[in-house]
Amino acid sequence: MSTVIALNDQQAEELAQSILQERLRDFGFRGVAIASERDFDGDAVLRMTVDVDHQVPGRVMLDIGGAIRGALLERGDERFALLTYRRPEGLAAPGLSQPAEPGHD
Repeated sequence: MSTVIALNDQQAEELAQSILQERLRDFGFRGVAIASERDFDGDAVLRMTVDVDHQVPGRVMLDIGGAIRGALLERGDERFALLTYRRPEGLAAPGLSQPAEPGHD
């Protein structure tokens, strides 16, 4: 079964951008990069990398993914949105150690 793709990447980005701006305002939302890809089953998906200033709880990301999926479906697009986030360089997520500097293993 093939996935119905109703929106081009720019339209999908505009759709996601409005949802992300609203829901990630408190996390310092900066923008999103979107790429159309195929998942492990060969179905079309939208990989979205969200730029934020602060760590985003997993539950928030799951809720956002569901909201974007619902908005895509309302427009006839059956792709799933796979979301990840990244923070500015040098800011490790809490609980993760910084990589060792060369020569200081």
